[in-house]
Amino acid sequence: MKEIRWGIIGTGRIARDYANALMQAQGNRLVAVASRRVETATAFARVYPDVLPRQTCLSLLEANDVDAVYIATPHPQHAEWTIRALQAGKHVLCEKPLGVNHPQVMAMTDAAAQSGRFLMEAFMYRCHPQTHRMLELVHEGAIGELRHIEASFGFHASFEAESRLFNNDLAGGGILDVGCYPLSAARLLAGREPISIEAHGHLGASGVDEWAAALLRFDNGLSAQIATAVSLNLDNSLNVYGSAGRMRLANPWLCADRAGNWAFELTRSGREPERISGQAPPLYVLEVQHVAAQIHEGAPESPLMSWQDSRDNALALDAWRSAIGLEFRQERPDSHPGPLLGIPPRRRQDAPMSYGTIPGLDKPVSHLVMGCDNQPGMSHASIMWDQFFELGGNAFDTAYIYGDGRMETLLGCWHSGRDLRDDLVIIGKGAHTPDNFPDRISPQLSESLDRLQTDHVDVYFLHRDNVDVPVSEFVDALNAEVDAGRIRTFGGSNWTLARIRAANEYATASGLQGFGAVSNNFSLARMVTPIWPGVEAASTPEFRRYLSESGMALLPWSSQARGFFTPWAGAVIDEEARENPVITTMQPTVAELRRTWFAPDNLLRRERAGELAEVLGVEMINVALAFVLRQPFPCFPLIGPRTLGEIRSCAAALAIELTDDQLRWLNLED
Repeated sequence: MKEIRWGIIGTGRIARDYANALMQAQGNRLVAVASRRVETATAFARVYPDVLPRQTCLSLLEANDVDAVYIATPHPQHAEWTIRALQAGKHVLCEKPLGVNHPQVMAMTDAAAQSGRFLMEAFMYRCHPQTHRMLELVHEGAIGELRHIEASFGFHASFEAESRLFNNDLAGGGILDVGCYPLSAARLLAGREPISIEAHGHLGASGVDEWAAALLRFDNGLSAQIATAVSLNLDNSLNVYGSAGRMRLANPWLCADRAGNWAFELTRSGREPERISGQAPPLYVLEVQHVAAQIHEGAPESPLMSWQDSRDNALALDAWRSAIGLEFRQERPDSHPGPLLGIPPRRRQDAPMSYGTIPGLDKPVSHLVMGCDNQPGMSHASIMWDQFFELGGNAFDTAYIYGDGRMETLLGCWHSGRDLRDDLVIIGKGAHTPDNFPDRISPQLSESLDRLQTDHVDVYFLHRDNVDVPVSEFVDALNAEVDAGRIRTFGGSNWTLARIRAANEYATASGLQGFGAVSNNFSLARMVTPIWPGVEAASTPEFRRYLSESGMALLPWSSQARGFFTPWAGAVIDEEARENPVITTMQPTVAELRRTWFAPDNLLRRERAGELAEVLGVEMINVALAFVLRQPFPCFPLIGPRTLGEIRSCAAALAIELTDDQLRWLNLED
């Protein structure tokens, strides 16, 4: 097999360990090294024959004689250099943790999928025969049914606020540095994700966790107790308890002694302890060999540490940190560093987006509207919104009440940090129950504009109606904001057709601006029961006819029926589904799915969408979104993707042209 030529970015201790392994692993050769400072790269290269120090990390990635890159920088640089390496056509092994948080890991694995190159998170213990044998024994039932796991990894380091271990700006602390090991082992043994993580930890003077512990609960009754530290010497062992025995691994992370000997203890109920042992090559050599084998096979990811495994581990690490109140400065809206690669997003030349117009607004509006209501933090928001903008999306929908104002703050920090305000259509909402009165519009809008870091919103919706208030009072109040230049056009969210008509009749008679848009629920699936109190749909033939005749724009929420057209809903229908993993702050649940969408007519619509998707070679949910996009009135569906892949899935619907016959057939109108 062709020799794999390696470059290393980073020159710390772990980089030297890996470089030494490359010297021993046949078929692999270290050819280049780079660091932030060329002096450190030069000093590193002197130790290894025929290794060239590169002037910059970018020059290493541009080198034609480098096939694969090992990323050994501090945690905050993992995402940038991994993505740059993948985009440069290199295979990547990146040190753990793969990213500082789940959004970064999502972006890294997404970049790997787009590049077609190999990517693995460097949990070297996953490559060792000790780990493999432990799992075999558990799966064979050697200790009966798995009941409880105990794992720890911690050490004592002298406090230095600027060191990698304690520096907040370098994402220091125990949870990310070594706590990721016991967490990953617990998940590996469980074979599933925890349904809850309760934790306690101590945040030191530099604001990072100096020690922390967590209790994981799984849906099958299994529990796991894990601990980590950078200021305490812990046991650093792994204990696995079952209904018929237990196992103790005294050296679960480094696995073996210097001679390669490994061993752990197995105690079956009613028997004397057994010593399970073996001998293996050095740990990092095993890792090199495993990565090389995957690259030669053309595999994009490793079966020992898959991309999904890395994403799930990052999600659990986020939950552990959240449980002890640890948020790094780089994750906060006002101190977030911006795009992962440091480059402001720009619309791609091959962007798939299409555009339309909304009455009263003098700028084009992307036919897909990004919902800014479920982002768990600035890191997730920035990665998602950057990609949406690059795909041509320019419309962003938020509201005064979303996240108690946090979502408006995220959007304001995002666009101001990238100087994009003039390129955007910002859609705001206010006057939600119990504040759905005309005199609440102005003060709430003032707060929203401050949070959004802008002097106006392009489209403003009354978030809920109040039928006890004459429509004239709402129209007058909204026109006052138009006159003040604080909104451009407006409408009602969750207003009935009768009230919308009345509002526009009053506006016309009074020479005022009327509703230019409405934001009610509309999707291929009919809303059987309201998702939230006070919401309205625009699904009736009369409502749709009014939109067609008036030219009023519809910005429908839950335009894809909150997961009803996904495989997850199919599993719910088959009585096989678990709850979705919690990625964002607003997650559809099994109970909501059943209550809101399950009805014979909707199930038939779903079946027909699946049939048409198979014919067209697309996903069922693409067909469902295309149905909304192809209505005979201006329609700009709000989308709520949780991942980068879901943004691309939404964009795929833009290319689907449905005929009138197909639209009627999907909606059971023939």
